[in-house]
Amino acid sequence: MNRKAWSEVFMPTSITPFAKALYLCDGAIGFLNQKTDIMGLFNSIRPQQYPHVQSQFVVFAQLCGGLGQVPFFVNVSFAATGQIVHTTPARLLRFARRTQVVQLSATVYGIPFSQPGAYLVELFCCGICVADTTLELF
Repeated sequence: MNRKAWSEVFMPTSITPFAKALYLCDGAIGFLNQKTDIMGLFNSIRPQQYPHVQSQFVVFAQLCGGLGQVPFFVNVSFAATGQIVHTTPARLLRFARRTQVVQLSATVYGIPFSQPGAYLVELFCCGICVADTTLELF
């Protein structure tokens, strides 16, 4: 009888990571020395008029505790109603080991805002919300 190791039978193909924090910024630059510069952190936007389409912003997070290939996407929703106004396409993160910290920098394009108010920016990994932050539009 061919026996599989316990880890082969009961371990999932990927493990959902958790986020240390989630930031909105104008950009992030990664360097070979494993350092990252985050430029233009913000949590509010003041459009001249509505409806407003934000051409882009960057979602930055440090994730840990994951394993394997982890699908992720970002949702932007109007906080008062929960209505999703934008969802990014799903992409993959790769975690070689559980102790690895992965820096995620995802540019979100063409976000429509029909009215002022609080919006929720959520990061999903493996279909589970692992971090969120509020974006205020005045």
